[in-house]
Amino acid sequence: METLKNIITRLGPTGGLFLIGFIVIVYIAIGFLYFQQSGKQKELEEQITKLSAVISRPLAPADELHAKCDEISENLTPMTDSEYIEKLVGIAEQSGIDIDEDSRKFLVPSAIYRQTKMGGGTYNLISFQKITLAGDPDSVMAFILDLDSGATLPTMVLKKVIINEKTLQISDEEQARRAEFRDVVAAVDAMMMDNNLLLRIPNPMSADKGIATNLMGDNPGVEVATQGFPDVTTTAAQKGYTGDGAPRNGYVLYRHDIISPEYPDEYDTVSYYPSLTTQYYYTCEADGTVRQWDGPNVATAAEYLGMEESVTELTAVLDVDIYTKPQ
Repeated sequence: METLKNIITRLGPTGGLFLIGFIVIVYIAIGFLYFQQSGKQKELEEQITKLSAVISRPLAPADELHAKCDEISENLTPMTDSEYIEKLVGIAEQSGIDIDEDSRKFLVPSAIYRQTKMGGGTYNLISFQKITLAGDPDSVMAFILDLDSGATLPTMVLKKVIINEKTLQISDEEQARRAEFRDVVAAVDAMMMDNNLLLRIPNPMSADKGIATNLMGDNPGVEVATQGFPDVTTTAAQKGYTGDGAPRNGYVLYRHDIISPEYPDEYDTVSYYPSLTTQYYYTCEADGTVRQWDGPNVATAAEYLGMEESVTELTAVLDVDIYTKPQ
């Protein structure tokens, strides 16, 4: 320290200031390098930690590796055109696409064969260009996802996709069917809410009983086993009624007698659906799930699934390549 004072005295005021400034700059530079190296050291430590995790991970057993190699080799084994087309048809059917030839919803062209080099090897390449399909969005996207992920055939590569969307025209009869379906579903939801049936309907007219009905309420003057929807069995007492009146049994949609929780000796008559009968037939599960049928016998009746006001259809055109080993 004494030596530094002597140097400053000999240099004079200006020289002393210069020397002090020089020393400050050196300290700042050293500090900057320290912090810079500290950041790099932290980054290096993080990389070492990640690498250690990879190194410590146990290798797959030898038999598992052999099985994977065998699977890859098997997938590269060539098949005939019809077998590849059968694979594509199977994916379409599993995805929900209508594969009936008359529907024209799924069409596969003839295959094109050629050879290609990749990764130092030579492979046979089977191409299906302009595969066309049409269906609801979920089904079309499920088909595309299977091909793109290689879920069914790992050596299959989706090369090109063109998707178009259109709204289908629905006939007046179909519009009416869908509207009735929506109305019945909404009525069941409202009935369950009003009667605090948030978990389950006690005695629903479920599909496993084999009978559907188009009678939404109980007609006391007619002895029909399938009347009263969705539950005509639960008694007024089971619903909590304590009065001396005669409310109708069941949890029904037309002329339903609802028991007041605050005044269980009273009841009011409400209709969640505006008429006793419907054109189509219905079943209902305990959780309120409604199903629509074209007749009362569930075993032989056709079930209707759609209730949307409009129907959107996707059409897709795809190019697919399949790689195989040379024969």
